[in-house]
Amino acid sequence: MLISAVDAYLAERRNLGFQLVDVEAVLRDFASFAGDRGDTHVRTRTALEWVRARRTSPLRNCVRLRAIVRFARYLHAEDGRHEVPPDDAFGRHRPRRRPPFLFTPQDVDRLVRAARALGPKNSLQPQVYSTFFGLVASTGLRISEALDLRLEDVTQGGLVVQNTKFGKSRWLPLHATVRHRLEEYLEHRNRKAGVCPFVFVSIKGRRLHGNTVRHVFRRIVCSLGIARPEDKPFPRIHDLRFYFANQALMNCPGDHDGVGRHMVALATSLGHSDARNSYWYLEATPALFAKIARASEDFARGAHS
Repeated sequence: MLISAVDAYLAERRNLGFQLVDVEAVLRDFASFAGDRGDTHVRTRTALEWVRARRTSPLRNCVRLRAIVRFARYLHAEDGRHEVPPDDAFGRHRPRRRPPFLFTPQDVDRLVRAARALGPKNSLQPQVYSTFFGLVASTGLRISEALDLRLEDVTQGGLVVQNTKFGKSRWLPLHATVRHRLEEYLEHRNRKAGVCPFVFVSIKGRRLHGNTVRHVFRRIVCSLGIARPEDKPFPRIHDLRFYFANQALMNCPGDHDGVGRHMVALATSLGHSDARNSYWYLEATPALFAKIARASEDFARGAHS
């Protein structure tokens, strides 16, 4: 009975735009655990036993329990026999933000150049990876969004980014230099990649896999000395999204209204419905502080912006 309830719960929330990949795994594991004990409804005791039995970290315990609590509240609204576990039974651990690796423009330039020098000789792979890394750094695309790009998504007006994190699509304009590089890549790609509908393809002519991209990225970053394998945090492709956001802030107009308009545009480019989510990507970098210091000095001398 709980398995069918899990199916209904996931279907309803996904209709609202949630993906729930991890939540699905958690709920199905719990439903199986509870079913083995003969439970037909959510029981607090079973939920707590299930969390303890999985022997995960304190933070992960809280994540698992919160998923069950939300599920139980959903069921309890229709059937009071479902118990809602206390959501603080394992404390109130909050996820800690992983600090991003702050790439510089010079780092990104070296990364793209190194990708362009990859082998095998005369293959499409150098163009694939150099274009992929450059596109993410210059647009702020999520890695999944870049991998999912299809040929028809590249239009004269820019990129059509479909089926994003929250189930929405958006139009993304491209700078002239980015468009030129992408068009050059597509000329090579269309000659060598056959009928694969995806923009970025593997050496076998299929959709490029995320793990393959991450492996190549890690290898290049280490070979360039940007980071060492043991470094923490180690650079991720996702950090290029942080790079894009911070470069956008660095190059925005200096006046109050200009910054406000720029933040709205940045949130739209990143695929956020709320500009507050974009602040997560902004960092107090030395270059930004230097710009702030210059603006403060100008203001002290009588400038009005």
